[in-house]
Amino acid sequence: MVINTREIRLELGLSQGDLAALLGVSKRAVQSYEQKWRRPSEMVERALMLVLLARRNGAEFSAKRCWEHKECLPEIRSRCAAYVSRQGHLCWFLTGTLCEGQTMKTWKAKWAQCIECDFCHSLLAGVAEAFDDTSRLGRASIRQD
Repeated sequence: MVINTREIRLELGLSQGDLAALLGVSKRAVQSYEQKWRRPSEMVERALMLVLLARRNGAEFSAKRCWEHKECLPEIRSRCAAYVSRQGHLCWFLTGTLCEGQTMKTWKAKWAQCIECDFCHSLLAGVAEAFDDTSRLGRASIRQD
């Protein structure tokens, strides 16, 4: 996934220095992301997506619960990181969740499942335009690689 860092920064109304502080990176790193000299790490991409989604969706964002949408059984819910932390709207962000009864231990494995999930699509649909066409956000949001 490739994020358009400059568009996100401008939408948030932040300077490069402010965005750098928010992400825990240097101002020069933000400049290099915006100029496409460097690609942000997976963690920086995840953080940018989270901030953008929270900005665009406000309080409504935290009201969404993956376990309700997916109708997860109580025995699966009780072992899922999203349910235990009461962060169903962040299921796509958290590793260690149980999706379709399977533990997602890595971001790469998690993201591969999320791009096929209708609940994830409903959460992330509002950020599609912040990604370049080379993004793999999902079939319903943007073109695949």
